[in-house]
Amino acid sequence: MADIFNELTAAEAAQRIVDGVLTSEKLVTACLDRIEKREKVVGAWVSFDPDKALAEARQRDGEPSRGPLHGIPIGIKDIIETADLPTQFGSPIYENYQPVADAACVALLRTAGAVVLGKTVTTEFATYTPGKTVNPHSPAHTPGGSSSGSAAAVADFMVPLALGTQTAQSVIRPASYCGTVGYKSTCGEFALSGVRILGQSLDSLGVFARSVADCQLVRSALVNAKPKPPSQRRPPRIGLFRTPQWDDADPDSQRAVEAAGEAIKKAGGTVDDVPMRDPFNNLIDLHNHVMCFEVARSLAYEYETHRDRLSERLQGIIKAGLAVSYENYCQALLQRNRCRQMLSDLFINFDALIAPSAQGEAPRGLESTGNPLFGRIWSLLQMPCINLPGHTGRNGLPVGVQVIGAFGQDDRLIAVADWLEKRIA
Repeated sequence: MADIFNELTAAEAAQRIVDGVLTSEKLVTACLDRIEKREKVVGAWVSFDPDKALAEARQRDGEPSRGPLHGIPIGIKDIIETADLPTQFGSPIYENYQPVADAACVALLRTAGAVVLGKTVTTEFATYTPGKTVNPHSPAHTPGGSSSGSAAAVADFMVPLALGTQTAQSVIRPASYCGTVGYKSTCGEFALSGVRILGQSLDSLGVFARSVADCQLVRSALVNAKPKPPSQRRPPRIGLFRTPQWDDADPDSQRAVEAAGEAIKKAGGTVDDVPMRDPFNNLIDLHNHVMCFEVARSLAYEYETHRDRLSERLQGIIKAGLAVSYENYCQALLQRNRCRQMLSDLFINFDALIAPSAQGEAPRGLESTGNPLFGRIWSLLQMPCINLPGHTGRNGLPVGVQVIGAFGQDDRLIAVADWLEKRIA
């Protein structure tokens, strides 16, 4: 029976631990057994210490509950610092680098009772050069990036929860490709102290999970709030936002979004198309300019002192960023602010928007992590997003639907997404 504990949602496992019918040690053991069985295929982890994780689980079993994640194992993306495990940022420059302290988010999760199972694979400095991870549904396909290890570990039942980060689409895209729930918070919602920053106006902390309720548990720990189940009392009002990139989505992704809209209507919700507006048409380019500008500054040391140990693609991004003028950068942020205000007005009439999570199924091949096209707008606008799995494409691989909330309204988004989760899959 132990082999099924690792398939529980975090919320289910947490409740069983509270009820005394499951121990953290049994849960962690089941996860470690799954890792031993599948890690050689999936390659989701860059470092972990089974003995330490089990010791931490036994400690949780022998003490009063610390909080909503008491005894629940979690994976940590390897650009997030941990005091007891190396943090290598997906780069040979920092091989075996050992931080002296946990990132704020890791410390808060431990305070809430979580057990850090290990560090998950990231791309190079959370950019585009892939790590070793494959898609657990089909090893010939990418898991997405940059939070590849976190998405694959949760999808393959190695761990119920994992942290990721998003600068372009590094939570939503791998969640869609791997078939997990993925929650990207509003930019600035969670403390990023101890997280390697790539774009200071773009980066958001994210969560990979098996249910929307699991994301709420993690959120409650990170904001130090009393956990409460997501609650959407009435059928929501949803805007179907095809985005200016709709024609770039393949039929699988388009069908998933449209089918979700029909399911919402059948369940009593309302769905209306959101018209395109001119200011949104060039947000993809603006995101790219902002991202390149900020990456060039955040990786200035590595570019100047270890340039030969950076991939050619990352060097190209930095060079492009150095060519973006400060004036153009500021103009891009001003347009970002105008568009966000327009969307803020839109959310007076809608509880959330739905849009493609990705172009379609995970592409075949491991040389690329896929195209972040359908996340760039929302990352630039700093808005919270959730990937809801449940659809499949022509090859039987997962295809997600993205749910977008108003800026700073993460709890409202989670409540709506929880309602949708039960009805659109």
